[in-house]
Amino acid sequence: MKKLLTGIAILIGQLCFGQSYDDLMNQAGEALQKKNYCKAFDIFQTAFKDSTKIGTYDFAYAAIAAANCNAESLALTWLKKSQQKGLGVNPGEIDFISNDSSLIKLHSYPEWTNILGEMQKSLNQKQEKQKKLIAEWVKTINDNRITPKTNNNFKKPKAGFALYYTTPDTLKVPYLIYVPKNYNPSKPIQAVVYLHGGVVSTETFSFENPELATGEPIFSVGETFNAIIIYPFGKKDFGWVAQKKAFENVLTIIKNVQQTYNVDKSRIFLGGMSNGGTAAFWFASQKPNIFKGFYAFSAMPKLKIGDINFKNLSQGKAFYSINTKDDDAFKYADVYSIYSSHKTEAKDWHFDTLEKGSHGFIYDPNSIKIINSLFNKLLAK
Repeated sequence: MKKLLTGIAILIGQLCFGQSYDDLMNQAGEALQKKNYCKAFDIFQTAFKDSTKIGTYDFAYAAIAAANCNAESLALTWLKKSQQKGLGVNPGEIDFISNDSSLIKLHSYPEWTNILGEMQKSLNQKQEKQKKLIAEWVKTINDNRITPKTNNNFKKPKAGFALYYTTPDTLKVPYLIYVPKNYNPSKPIQAVVYLHGGVVSTETFSFENPELATGEPIFSVGETFNAIIIYPFGKKDFGWVAQKKAFENVLTIIKNVQQTYNVDKSRIFLGGMSNGGTAAFWFASQKPNIFKGFYAFSAMPKLKIGDINFKNLSQGKAFYSINTKDDDAFKYADVYSIYSSHKTEAKDWHFDTLEKGSHGFIYDPNSIKIINSLFNKLLAK
C-alpha cells in the first residue's frame, strides 16, 4: 500500500511538472483568487523549477502565497527577487505593495523595510534618469528647429526631430517634424502627416515624451521611404475628434511646414491611428483637398463633427485602411458594416483585414512589414 501511494505521488508530481509554465501560472492565479494560498504556494514552487521563465510579477504573487502559508522567509526571498527584477519602479507599485493586506505578515521583518527601501531607491534613480532624458530630448527638438525659407531658398536642417508651434486662438499647439537623413533642401520631398490616437483620453500635448522617437513606427517610414513626417499633437479639448478647429489647424501646420521645408506639394499624404485614422476620413472627404492619398490604422469611419461624404472618396486619391478582427476598441463588425454600405460609392477606399493584432497592432514590432506594405502601395500612387 505504501509503495502504491508513493508511486501515485511521484506520478502526480511528474504530471504537474510536465505542464507548461503558463499553465501552472494560470492554476496558481486561480488558487490565489480563491485565497487557497497553500495550493498556490505548492504550484509556484513547482513552476519555479524552470527559473528561465519567472517574471517580475510571478515572484510577487508567489510571495503573497508564501506569506499566507507560513513560509514568510521564502516570501521575503521571492519579494526580494521581484524587486531585483524591477518591481516598484512603475507608478503606484510601492504604495500598492505597502498597503496590500495579503503581505501584512511580512511587515515585522527587517527584510521588509530593506526591500521597500531598495524599491524606492530604484524608483528615484529611474525618475532622475527620465528627467535627464526628457531635458535632453526637449533641448534637441528645440535646437533642431530652423527658420523659414528666404528668397525661396530652404535652409539645411539636421536630420531627426524638430519642434514647432501654431497658435490657433492664442493656444500654443506643438507639432513635430521628422527629417530623414537623405533630405536635400534643394529638392522637393514627399511628406506624410500622421495623426496619433488616444486623443479622447489625452489631457496634455505629449511632446516632451522622448519615447516618441522609438515608440511611433511612423517615423521609420520617414527613413524607409525618404519622406518628411509631420506629427501634430492633439488632446482631449483640442483634438481631431470633436473640435473642428483642431482639424483645420492640421492644414495650418502643413502650410507652415511648406515654408520651412521643401515639401513636394503634389505628394502630401495624411492618415493616422485610431482617432487619428478616423480623422483621416474627414480630410479625405473634403473636395478639393491638398492630399495625394490617405491611410488609417484601427479607425472607426464615423465622425463626431458631421457625416462623412463617402462619395468624395472617389477623387482618384487612394485611401488604405487596416482593421483587425479582434479590435477591442472599435468592433470589426461595425467598421466592416460601414465599409460594405459605402464601398460602391467610395471607390478609392481599400479596406484590409488582419485576423489578429488588436487595436494597437501597429505597435507590435512584427507589424512593421504590414505598415511598409501599406506605404509601398500608397506612395507608389
